[in-house]
Formats: sequence, C-alpha cells, structure tokens
Amino acid sequence: MSVFISVDMEGVTGVVYGNQVNDDTDEYQLFQELMIGDTNAAIEGCLEAGAKEVIVNDSHGGMTNLLLKKLNPEARLISGSDKPLSMMQGVEGSEGALFIGYHGKIGTKKGVLAHTYFASNIYQVLLNDMPVGEPEINAALAGHFGVPVLFLSGGETVCEQIQDSIGPWVDTVAVKRDIGRGAAECLHPEKTHRLIKEGVKKALEDKAKAELVSPELPVTFEVQFFTSQMADKAEIYPYSYRVDGRTIRVEGEDMLEAFRAFYTVAKLGTAPIF
Repeated sequence: MSVFISVDMEGVTGVVYGNQVNDDTDEYQLFQELMIGDTNAAIEGCLEAGAKEVIVNDSHGGMTNLLLKKLNPEARLISGSDKPLSMMQGVEGSEGALFIGYHGKIGTKKGVLAHTYFASNIYQVLLNDMPVGEPEINAALAGHFGVPVLFLSGGETVCEQIQDSIGPWVDTVAVKRDIGRGAAECLHPEKTHRLIKEGVKKALEDKAKAELVSPELPVTFEVQFFTSQMADKAEIYPYSYRVDGRTIRVEGEDMLEAFRAFYTVAKLGTAPIF
C-alpha cells in the first residue's frame, strides 16, 4: 500500500498565529518541530496499517519546512516550491491521501489562520460555483488521479468543513479548538500525536469506504482578489475571463487542467495594496 501525505502548517499542533509559521521569525523553528511531530505521527500510523510506501509532500509556504534528517526514515520527502501540483505533488499512484496540519478556507468563522492558497491576495475561490478552501481543491485534484482523501488533521473548524464538503468517510483529528483567526485552545503534542497516529491507522484500515471527489466537467474556478489591480495582473493569463473588477474565471476540460489555470492566475494576481 502506497500512501500520500500533504503537510501544511497552520493546522499543526499548537499553531495559532502568523509569526509561528513564517520562516523569518524567531518562533518558527519551534513550530517546525511541532510540524515534524504531527507528520511523523501520521507516518507511524501508515506503517502500523501496513503501508509499504509513504510519500510526504511539504505543502506550506516555500515548502522547505520539514527537515529530512528528522523525518521518519521509512518515508520519502518532496521538498521545494517549484512543483506543478503544488500541495499535491506526488499524489499520483497512491491508494489514499492524508492531509496533516490543514486549515479552513478564507473567511471561515473562528478558523485559525484561515486562507485559501495565497493569503496575501485571494479573497475567495469558487470551484464549480461553490466556495472552497485548500482541502476541497486538493481532494478534487487527488480524485482526478483516482486517489481518495482518507484523513485530515487540523483545527476543529476545518475538520467540520471537510466532513460537510467532501464526505463523512474522511476521518479527522482536531488538534485544537479554534477560538478566532489568531487564537485556539490547543492539545498537548503528546496527545495529538497519539490521536493522529491512531486516526491515520483507522482511516487506512477503513479505506474501502472512501469515495473519490469528482467535480462535474468542465471544471471552473473563480478567483476573487482583494483588489482590482491584482485581477488586472491575473487577467494576463490568456485563457481567463474577467467576471468583474476583482474576479477572474478560468475553465478546464478536467480537474488537472482547471487546477493549472487556477494556480497560474492565483500566482499572477499579486500586487501592492494601497
């Protein structure tokens, strides 16, 4: 059994505000340790469930947060940010995908550090006219490759969201109770690591119940930016459609093509706010 793990940071044990996940702050190294702790707990759950291959994709920021020398040696690490599938690089060929350290979509009430892909420029993302966050986008991308999402860890709000938006077959572990975008009631890492390991093991043992996320075709994305200047820059993408002052719409014949278009306009749409 081959398992894919996408690891973000905002939903990791103990994380509650931005300085803890930015690599240019004094606090960052401490939260790197907590990130690797959650990741290794998930890997242990995979191995106990009989996984023969575990692929871990660093999915936060510049995507060089996980230190290889501290990773469980039975896993392989995909590191670096120049990846065509971004947070889902390496998912192809897996029998199940796990989301560790995930967070809610932009605008989530009380969601710790809630955002969708690029916190500095994206106000909202619609997938086939439905508001989505990273879990929903990434689950649909996994579904394109025939891989179901089996498990997610993060704050309570994202655990609740994924059960509603993806399906009740996704096992979840809440490592904190969200109080606000910059506050949470956190469980101790010794407890969360045990819960993650046990939750992952259960999810893999029950993987036959999982379903693929398969959006209707063609797949559309609408990206609403914070400013019209950001949309001006994103509109440079030749296959985009300007919906209004701040919104760009793109389409793909399948989820992979649509994701590539979404990711392109999202990265293009950066501009100073003034």
